[in-house]
Amino acid sequence: MSVAFESEPKVSDYVAQCLVEERLPIIDIGDYLSGDPAAREQFATDLRAIQEDLGFYCIVNHGVDQDLIDRSFDQVAELFALSEETKMAHKVDFHHQGFIPNKATILRWSKIAKNEKKDLNEAWAFMRERTADDPKVVANIRHRGLNQWPHELPEFRKTLLEYQETMADLAFSMLPAYARALDLPADYFDAKFSNAEYYNRCAWYPKVDAEEGQFSLSPHSDHSSMTYLPLMDVPGLEVMSPSGKWIEVEPVRGAIVVNTGEFFNRWTNGRFIATPHRVVPPKKTRYALTFFYNCNDETVANPFPSCIGPDEEPKYEPMSFHEFFVTYMDGNYIYRTAEMDED
Repeated sequence: MSVAFESEPKVSDYVAQCLVEERLPIIDIGDYLSGDPAAREQFATDLRAIQEDLGFYCIVNHGVDQDLIDRSFDQVAELFALSEETKMAHKVDFHHQGFIPNKATILRWSKIAKNEKKDLNEAWAFMRERTADDPKVVANIRHRGLNQWPHELPEFRKTLLEYQETMADLAFSMLPAYARALDLPADYFDAKFSNAEYYNRCAWYPKVDAEEGQFSLSPHSDHSSMTYLPLMDVPGLEVMSPSGKWIEVEPVRGAIVVNTGEFFNRWTNGRFIATPHRVVPPKKTRYALTFFYNCNDETVANPFPSCIGPDEEPKYEPMSFHEFFVTYMDGNYIYRTAEMDED
């Protein structure tokens, strides 16, 4: 369904050309973040075109200090340099918080292939930080427990929490553009992300010899509302284009890759796509600081008014974000130690 703003700007020539050529647009959002209304409307128009076609783009001039990103990558490298014994002492638990060993994921949610080969990476999941008296911790709500911090690294927790809070601020500041791209008031999402849920998937993709059809991270689409991925200098991420071609994401220093996930796809009734992507085995060690940003747990993905006609039925069963998140995680991650240790 097409919508139009009053005095709507046209899609920029640059973004239109990127979509024709099937390459990720690199968007300077400095003017948008400064509060310029015209920049917001132009960004929203470009964002709508991107999200209905390719689903991925990069942002620069985003306000996140590169020093913080570099320090965070350094801490992640130290994280995965810990001994196997130390990492396994923090092994992922009932709440999907902690260390995820190599070959502990099988991403079966891909719409383009039924993958049965275990992924070649290690990861560590850190959800939004909570305290022991948090009501969701007390109630033992899935995926809402306490993070397993590596106390062997004295600077890690401080650095990653600074990174999480900074990325959450950036993600919240982007919401007005998504609202306007959907022909909604600029503040439409404020209440729905007032207690936003998010988590970091810190990952290590080593240089490995993979089997045919095996990946560092198999083709999949994210669970999230939005995903933010700062780029390091090692390629590996590939995005599926509308024509089915795999696009290698160029590792541009200072850029952050942005895409929407399955929950936002449901929320827009399929209009804003959740694009399949994968990580191929890199030629040298690659780390990731993937930040998944989500709405309040109780938010239900009923289609926005601009994404469904008066006589249309929703394409998806309404689900709360928390219900969807639990289903997604349980479908992709292996929790039983015996399966994790299989080779």
